[in-house]
Amino acid sequence: MPITVDHEARRAALARIAADIIAAKGIEAATVRAIAEAAGSSTKVVSHYFSDKRALLMATYRSATEDAAARSQASQPRGQADVAAYLLSLLPASPPMVRNWKVWLAFWAYATSDVEFAQEQRGQVLNTRARVEDLLGGDPRVTGLDADARARAARDLLTLVIGVSLQAAFDPEDWAPSRQYRPIIERIRALVGHLS
Repeated sequence: MPITVDHEARRAALARIAADIIAAKGIEAATVRAIAEAAGSSTKVVSHYFSDKRALLMATYRSATEDAAARSQASQPRGQADVAAYLLSLLPASPPMVRNWKVWLAFWAYATSDVEFAQEQRGQVLNTRARVEDLLGGDPRVTGLDADARARAARDLLTLVIGVSLQAAFDPEDWAPSRQYRPIIERIRALVGHLS
């Protein structure tokens, strides 16, 4: 009886392995050979799932983004919107999110000179910002913001998350999770206070 292989699961597993390598050693270290060794397979197997290194890198970037999206979605109470919980879940305050941020930072550097990666990065930021905007419209603590105010607040909050995350990625000792959370919570409290 032939062995059934879940190709999507195998592809996702290889992208996660590539993400681990990139987070630890950078994009240059994520060679087909290194990924194959880490996966305990041949380079032929890796090449079967990714036409070239560029395709592998794009899949790895998207894998980190999908992982973060799942974590952020899990932060939401059933049937409710909690913008603070969503934003806090994006911070590098847990090992999986530290890894994701290291992957994103490596790709953002790559995207400065690569149009396709720049478009991907911009699209992901716009999607995240739209999600924050939606949550601002549904979170009972911040209802009352009109559409323009929600759009501005979403942009400002996501910019703050990115700034805090950059600091935490480069100086994790100085940016413990509690310190990462503080500016986000304070900004949301300021929004709530503005509406009171």
